[in-house]
Amino acid sequence: MKLRAKAPVRRGWEGTGHVSTDPSVSLDGKPVLVIDGPNGGPVEPAEAYIYGYEILKATSDELDKLHEGGYAIPYVGK
Repeated sequence: MKLRAKAPVRRGWEGTGHVSTDPSVSLDGKPVLVIDGPNGGPVEPAEAYIYGYEILKATSDELDKLHEGGYAIPYVGK
């Protein structure tokens, strides 16, 4: 999925991520957003809110899993 951040701390950031239930990032088995790349990693729902993440591109399955994991990230679809 493709994401961007609009919070002042990360304004202008765009990157990719995926949703995982792997035990190394999700201790309770709930879907977790994982930002790809060397500076990435798991992002909790509150952190995604603080950074103002928006979803630019995602599959319906990814969107469903994010919702299941408690994420309220807006889909702006570009």
